[in-house]
Amino acid sequence: MSPTAAPQTIHFHQKHHDAVQRGDKVTTVRWQEDVRTGPGVFVFDEHPSATPLAGQVTEVTDHRLAELTPRAAHQPADTDMADFARQLRANYYPDMPDDAVVQVAVIALDATPPA
Repeated sequence: MSPTAAPQTIHFHQKHHDAVQRGDKVTTVRWQEDVRTGPGVFVFDEHPSATPLAGQVTEVTDHRLAELTPRAAHQPADTDMADFARQLRANYYPDMPDDAVVQVAVIALDATPPA
């Protein structure tokens, strides 16, 4: 029997719980977090009642922040990407430089909850 990769833990802000659970939020943009494809447990920090959700990271692509497009980030076509970068800094990564390389991770929930 071959060993199964341990799931990585991916933290989300509590405000994303419902969108991830419904399947509306299917991507996340990360800086310096080393997200990889494979099994994951999605944890919603400081959420008063959310249990972790089992899922998968199905794709990870690297992009220079300054060149990140709405399409690459899986955002609406009219997204202001300069504002998107400002929001990433304001909400999650205050030290992220203009020349940062970010990861866009595509996520999906599993049908069964994590053990």
